[in-house]
Amino acid sequence: VVARERMERLRSSMSEMLSGLEVEVLSLYVEGRSYQEIGAHLARHTKSIDNALQRIKRKLDQHMAAEAELDREALALAG
Repeated sequence: VVARERMERLRSSMSEMLSGLEVEVLSLYVEGRSYQEIGAHLARHTKSIDNALQRIKRKLDQHMAAEAELDREALALAG
């Protein structure tokens, strides 16, 4: 149940955090497409795809760090 709630929060947060291009790139990347295939599909340079994926990773790392901090705070309050 907890894992399911976390996934739902992550999905919701990602849709709020990511730009339209980043959402499209992530969707295609998760489907297993290569950078070249994503670039061709979106009419973008491969470097643009790489940059978008780097931004996505950075935003995801920040989100996960914030979630971990909230978990630590909740445990401290409960303990």
